[in-house]
Amino acid sequence: MEDLLVPPRQSRRALAPWIGYLNQRWNEGRTDSGLLFREIQVLGYPDSSRSVRRWLEPLRSSPAPTPKLPTTPTVRQVTGWLTRHPDALTSHEALQFKHLLARCPELATASKRVRNFARMMKNLNGEHLPVWIDQTETTDLPPLRNFARHLRQDLDAVTADLTLRWNSGPVEGHVNRIILWNPSCQVLPRMVPLRICVGGLGRRPEDSVAVNMGISGFKPSFLVGIEAVRQAHGSRLATLVGRRLTGFALVRFVEDGDWFADCPVVMDFDGLQTEVCHSKLEELSIGWNTIDTAATITGWEWCELTPQWSHDDERLEPFVGQELREVALLEWRPADHDLAAGSVAVEFAFTEGCLRIVNGLDENRIEVGAAQPDYVRHRLGR
Repeated sequence: MEDLLVPPRQSRRALAPWIGYLNQRWNEGRTDSGLLFREIQVLGYPDSSRSVRRWLEPLRSSPAPTPKLPTTPTVRQVTGWLTRHPDALTSHEALQFKHLLARCPELATASKRVRNFARMMKNLNGEHLPVWIDQTETTDLPPLRNFARHLRQDLDAVTADLTLRWNSGPVEGHVNRIILWNPSCQVLPRMVPLRICVGGLGRRPEDSVAVNMGISGFKPSFLVGIEAVRQAHGSRLATLVGRRLTGFALVRFVEDGDWFADCPVVMDFDGLQTEVCHSKLEELSIGWNTIDTAATITGWEWCELTPQWSHDDERLEPFVGQELREVALLEWRPADHDLAAGSVAVEFAFTEGCLRIVNGLDENRIEVGAAQPDYVRHRLGR
């Protein structure tokens, strides 16, 4: 059937940009040439309906396709189409998005408002901001209206940010991060169906995002500072020396395979399991034999993403089977003070290579190779 989904030579050029869309609609059971013509006409097809009829002619002699429901784009896909630059969309994505906008006026309005704002940001056209705010406040989209209203309250500052080459964006980012650390500003993860619910929500174990995300057995005890970590776990970490790394586990999303870096990194050394998890900019928890990586991660019915334990990672796999030669705690002490100063990382030196689990600003980060020179190494054990 796929071989038949090619238009006749005389109509191929006119239909070329819409072939992918037409093929999809044919396979969904849409065989009416008039209907298909009207659909692509809405999407911008400039030619007559004759090319569509000619395209259908060789298909009429073949068995009609079995109708099936079209694949509904996910919220995540539509959000990506809405926020990405139009040139970054494939032709098929662009056509799907146009079709969706044609059927949803509210989304079409949101798309126009978002892209006009993005154009101001890219071209530094802050002088257009008052007009953008006026137009956005008249839409029937409460979230965008609220956004525009708040922009008006800080009009001079926002206009400067959208006009001047230099702005205070990095500083504002740090301020927002500090605000998010305040427990009184937090909401339960279940109430925010977005992937950006990251970082520890407090110092109590039950406030950890990873705990609230349904990891069986995870009972973190977050510590701050090199001395606190060394006193609590230094001796036990030293006992890992001489053992081999026999396995590891990370939490990944089923849908795209992305690592959910807020959850602990679990490493097994000949039956002794250590569980390393960073939170905020300074907190570190190290657990021992508490997490059951064979258990299903629960409580994600509210979200389109599904987390599960994974034993695949190209950074960790080369170390499996190697003997651990040294363990150290690394204290971040940069020459120029920053907000992460004093955070503690765990370094594992193997027969061939070195592995670290460090604080990645509110989450875990895995590094291999030589450590940055701004780390102060505190060797443990022999």
